[in-house]
Amino acid sequence: MTRDQLIKELRMHSATWQSVVIVYGVIVATMILTGMAITS
Repeated sequence: MTRDQLIKELRMHSATWQSVVIVYGVIVATMILTGMAITS
């Protein structure tokens, strides 16, 4: 595995990691907003 391939792999994984964090953030935010809407 060359250095270029390794960098490409790392970039792909970091991109998917970021998208996972964004998706989880949206889910948590939705849960918090619906919880606040119910309690208020």
